[in-house]
Amino acid sequence: MIIRKLNEEEYSQAIDLKIYSFDEEVEGRVPNSMIKEMEIIVRLEKEDDWRAVELLTRKAFWKAERIEKIGIGCDEHYLVHTLRTSPEFVPELDFVAEVNGRLVGNVIFSKAYVLLPDGSRHDVLNFGPLSVLPEFQKQGVGSALMVHSLKVAARLGYGAVIFFGHPSYYPRFGFKEAKEFNITTFNGKNYPAFMAMELIYGDLEGITGTYHESPLYNVDPDKAKEYDELFYKE
Repeated sequence: MIIRKLNEEEYSQAIDLKIYSFDEEVEGRVPNSMIKEMEIIVRLEKEDDWRAVELLTRKAFWKAERIEKIGIGCDEHYLVHTLRTSPEFVPELDFVAEVNGRLVGNVIFSKAYVLLPDGSRHDVLNFGPLSVLPEFQKQGVGSALMVHSLKVAARLGYGAVIFFGHPSYYPRFGFKEAKEFNITTFNGKNYPAFMAMELIYGDLEGITGTYHESPLYNVDPDKAKEYDELFYKE
């Protein structure tokens, strides 16, 4: 899929219709205010992309101050590595972004659920990390990945997405605080970074409970550090 810029009228219409109701002609495209003059191609990740994706993820999240905290500058590249072989992984929603033939971004989705008071489960999606090379950030790459992946997720029949992320960034795609849907974290908490979005209207109506994602998101920093050392020896 190739991304082109929406004009302001198209964007307003798309937002009014929600992500899951985008017209075919504007699928996966982002507004003028969210993309610079470049062509972004969004496609499914291939096995040949794995190392490059993990490398760009490492570059996107690496922070020196985290070394003192967890012994490594980031663990997101290790999370991507482990998610691909997990039962929760959704390969149909594992997208990369290319600019001029170079991989510059990735988003990966996994299965999650809301545990209801009666013990039953309501299936939802989780996503993350959403990774963009530092030199391509704030140029519409992340937006292109999000718009396209949410559209495809709805087409595949997934009803909602729940995740943890920056509350100043993700509401532009339609996300709201999860408390608006009467859903809490696994330990009954709510805060702005815990968000949800319906892909199919009414999917979370009447759903009350606690959110549970893949245990792999609770990354072991020692294993991440070990993997990072091996990663750079290859």
